[in-house]
Amino acid sequence: MSKHDDQQKKELTFKYVIPDNLKDCYVNGVWGMVSPKGEINMHLYSERLPIPNSETHEIVKGDINPVPISRNTGGDIVRLIQSSVVMDMQTAIALHRWLGERIDYFFKTKEAENENKND
Repeated sequence: MSKHDDQQKKELTFKYVIPDNLKDCYVNGVWGMVSPKGEINMHLYSERLPIPNSETHEIVKGDINPVPISRNTGGDIVRLIQSSVVMDMQTAIALHRWLGERIDYFFKTKEAENENKND
């Protein structure tokens, strides 16, 4: 788009393309850093207790005791990286602002609900 076209245009329409393989993912944590190039590297993860690699159960009078006598988990907590995101500082600032607006809206809505309950 030329500079002339930009000055004439009064609105823009953005088309969102959603790929067929898009998946929703639940995250409850983030790990990341600022790269030497000044970009934000963000790794979103979900955290849970590990599923054991193996368990050993005792057999008592022909029945398996449901409580294992040993368990091999390979760790205390699993952090499954759901998505890794890299963004420039301008985008990080816009994301920060966007999240702040959603958080403010959430608390203002909750506050209004609480006031309505008290009336």
